[in-house]
Amino acid sequence: MRKSFYILTIFLLTINVQAQNENAEFIGTYGDMILANGEFGGTELELKADGTFRLRTTDYVYPQTFKDYTNEGKWVLKDREVILNPHLQRRKPIVNITEKQIGLKDSIEIKFNHYIELYENQNLIEKQKKEFELLTLYFNKRIKYKHLTREWLKEGSCAWAPRIRNRVNLDSTNTFRIAKKDIEKIGIYTYGFTDFIELKTENKNSDYYEIDVVIPIDKERMPRNKKVIIKGNRAYFYEIKGKVKKSLNHLWKKTA
Repeated sequence: MRKSFYILTIFLLTINVQAQNENAEFIGTYGDMILANGEFGGTELELKADGTFRLRTTDYVYPQTFKDYTNEGKWVLKDREVILNPHLQRRKPIVNITEKQIGLKDSIEIKFNHYIELYENQNLIEKQKKEFELLTLYFNKRIKYKHLTREWLKEGSCAWAPRIRNRVNLDSTNTFRIAKKDIEKIGIYTYGFTDFIELKTENKNSDYYEIDVVIPIDKERMPRNKKVIIKGNRAYFYEIKGKVKKSLNHLWKKTA
């Protein structure tokens, strides 16, 4: 019995040492840019030897605010890829549609209700109806997008900012009309989405659609099951459509 216990202990210690050795090459601090003082500006990710991390990065839900958030959590290595907070499932937006016939002859009316669910320490602390800044949609096919926005949202504040085409300025009712047409599905995208969400319609005779959009947000903006791909001294952190893309800017590993 004592011999079996001894063998098991040695086996577990060996596994632990192997895991530490495997993680060793990934441990360190990665960042966007090095400032004059030698520190990183922009995103900074520190992977620690004890399996914890510290991350500072711009708000990933509303990047246009340029507001930074700092978080700490746990990281693991899976298939040679770093996963931040693997125990936290990613939050996903919820979209629902209600159809009606209200007797319009040559047009269709569409109304949006935009809600924010705010979480703190994994608990829902409030659900609030909020005015969205920009919401893009299409009807049936991914062509001829309409960008729903506000009159106060000005263009050209940045030299590289693209012009908002097919712009529709909404008032506080969040309602607009389009010419009557057969609508089979509506695609929707806004801040907090990783890609378009498509809603299929049920009645081709509907002339009124009310769409509820619910965006769940962590107040702390902690990463949730976030993948980071590290190759040598480069860490690929940024995503398109919820997936890390090596074509985007990478983080550099800090050297002593």
